[in-house]
Amino acid sequence: MSALISRQILQLASADGLWRAQISPVGASLVSLWHGDIEIVTSPYNEPLRALAGSVMAPWPNRLEDGAWQLGDREFTATINDADGHNANHGLAFDKEFALASQTDSRLRLELNLFDEQAYPFSVLLSVTYLLQNTGLQVELEAKNLSNEDVPVAFGMHPYFVLDQDSTLSVDAKTWITKNARNLPVSASTFENSPLANNAGQDICNLELDECFTDLRFGSNDVCVTTVTRPSLGIAVEVEQSRELSHLMLYRLQESSQPNRSLLAIEPQSAPANAFRNLESVASLAPAATFKANYRVKFRSL
Repeated sequence: MSALISRQILQLASADGLWRAQISPVGASLVSLWHGDIEIVTSPYNEPLRALAGSVMAPWPNRLEDGAWQLGDREFTATINDADGHNANHGLAFDKEFALASQTDSRLRLELNLFDEQAYPFSVLLSVTYLLQNTGLQVELEAKNLSNEDVPVAFGMHPYFVLDQDSTLSVDAKTWITKNARNLPVSASTFENSPLANNAGQDICNLELDECFTDLRFGSNDVCVTTVTRPSLGIAVEVEQSRELSHLMLYRLQESSQPNRSLLAIEPQSAPANAFRNLESVASLAPAATFKANYRVKFRSL
């Protein structure tokens, strides 16, 4: 279990008892998700600091180049935790302990005041609500600006989904964002040029993936769906993200300690990597304003 996960693990269950989840207050992390005896979301056994184990990413998701950004004429710096790329990775919340605001058998709400003297000297209340229904899991992210000035904020989630040897992946996006050797975005290309498109319809257990997609297709219900099939179990796992989560990161992890187990981080994000460098695709919150988004995990029979 990840070193980022606290000793306190919060348990949730749906009313029918079939859906079960474990949440860690550290990073408001989704540690595990089960339906009956089927493990859907898990926490990697190895690479605890880099794997992030289902945590919330805020006030920026993914990498921030050199850990530096500006707001007007003010400059800010964050701790470098991606030494290879010299980046600040996944914001400031993933290793912080959230306070438990409320909990029932099927629902809990965690809160954290986002503030860092050097990297983000603003007061933003970050709330994460987990709700287990008989139809699956819903996660709502909310950021409320408690400062007396406009504040930029972006966020996302980092859950790891279990893959089977015959799993396939379907992504409904038009644009693939290319990256450089530091895993920072370079330019936009078509989805058809992406590594994922070149392996469409094939199993993904051995596919190297660390890619960002945008221009997502949102249906009549205003969600974009990413689907992982698990044919050996006869199910498909669906991740639905709301329109506010305009980007999708996919990262496949092969665990060295579990050679037969492959995991896929499906990361709905409100902005791409390095968004704080130019503040494009980043919400600007006026004082007392709130930014909300949500994603859901469901499954269906094949």
